[in-house]
Amino acid sequence: MTFALYAIPFFLMAAQASSSGGARITGRVTDAASGTPINGARVTLMMVVDVPEGTFGRQRRQSITDANGVFAFDSVAPAQYQLSVEKSGFASYPDVFGDAPIQRLTVASDSKDPQLRIALKKGAVLAGRILNATGEGEPNLQVSALKRTDKTGPLGFAQTGQAQTNDLGEFRIFGLPSGDYVIQAAAYRHDPFGPVQTGTTTLAPTFFPGALDKNAARVVTLAAGQAITDVEFTIATVAAFRVSGVVVDQAGRPSPHATVTLIPDLRTSGSFLPMMIVAADDGTFEIGEVLPGKYRVRANVSEAQGAGGISGGFFAFAESDEVTPSDPGVITVDDADISGLRVVAGRR
Repeated sequence: MTFALYAIPFFLMAAQASSSGGARITGRVTDAASGTPINGARVTLMMVVDVPEGTFGRQRRQSITDANGVFAFDSVAPAQYQLSVEKSGFASYPDVFGDAPIQRLTVASDSKDPQLRIALKKGAVLAGRILNATGEGEPNLQVSALKRTDKTGPLGFAQTGQAQTNDLGEFRIFGLPSGDYVIQAAAYRHDPFGPVQTGTTTLAPTFFPGALDKNAARVVTLAAGQAITDVEFTIATVAAFRVSGVVVDQAGRPSPHATVTLIPDLRTSGSFLPMMIVAADDGTFEIGEVLPGKYRVRANVSEAQGAGGISGGFFAFAESDEVTPSDPGVITVDDADISGLRVVAGRR
């Protein structure tokens, strides 16, 4: 999911019970620069529920602002809600990776219509071109705008917008909130049902202006509505390796059609995205185009093994010479292929 979010903070109050049996929530969305109402903004109201495992949303409802920027929700049940607003050309509310905490709207059966006021700022734009080693534009790359934040992950940056390069290697990411960004280009990984890629080199995730290390990336600062359109750099080509082995169950029998996943350690690996493959009928697997780095190996046993595919299951650990007793399931890919992994998978 892509986040491109920003808005003027507003005070959340409880909402008033309507005659239809439930609360009524109304509000108005305006342009922060001009104060004019924003017509056609999509406002989403989502109930949020906290459980021990985290927070999830339910009962999503939408309203489109009218010519006066007004939106309304009727018959809203008592609960806690989060409100989001999206409009093309603007950075949406809320900025989930911004400095301010994400506010909740508490709806009670006897409280008043808050008549919310939300002011959106213009979204910023990053655009440019990604080249390959021959100096030509590289198509079909995923280009990500990673915003500096202290809210998620060990990297200190979170993906806030993305785009795919066209046949000329050009990209354009829009609707970004103001802030500090690094830009990364990466090739799409093969799908787990497709053929294994066995090339000796691969395109590596590369940061502007051409660095493999995030710490060497150039930070780009964007103001609201600013457009930087001259971003250009070359995506790196590096050595690629293969990881192979067999998935077995707790009794040591092959687990056909299990899904094997390599999850990169973001501090040491060139890749950000997990790599997956579906094991063969005899439980064997091979993942190609693996970048150097440290990975955790996990096996997911499908409930319908005969049909293959990806479904819920239990993640276990890997057994191989590459795995240390203190950190089971972790392998290090450096200068050679890894084979002979024995991945033990269980099921709930």
